[in-house]
Amino acid sequence: MEIEILSTIGSKSLGKITLNEDATVKNVKEKIYQNLKKSLYPERQSIKLEAKGKSLKDETTLKSINVHDGAKLFVSDLGPQVSYKNVFLAEYAGPLFVYLWVYQRPWIFYGEQSSTPGTVAK
Repeated sequence: MEIEILSTIGSKSLGKITLNEDATVKNVKEKIYQNLKKSLYPERQSIKLEAKGKSLKDETTLKSINVHDGAKLFVSDLGPQVSYKNVFLAEYAGPLFVYLWVYQRPWIFYGEQSSTPGTVAK
């Protein structure tokens, strides 16, 4: 079956892709990446039945949502995707590194008269 892929912004046609009857939305995303637009890797795409409709889940088959030959699907760019691991590291490890950096270099914030870390009065 042949499906036309349109952009959600301005309904500009990106091209047509050919798929099997039992293809899933994930297969559509991979075909768009392989054949139409290399900058839109599958994790960055959102496939919709209407330009302002809800995004379809990757497991959804085209047959179950009544997509037939000659149908139109809309794709939108979600932008760069950041993993939860990177968010966690930036949120929790970032302040720890800043604290350790300031602890090792107190003169940057407190001036030249500040004592070095770990000095003990005699």
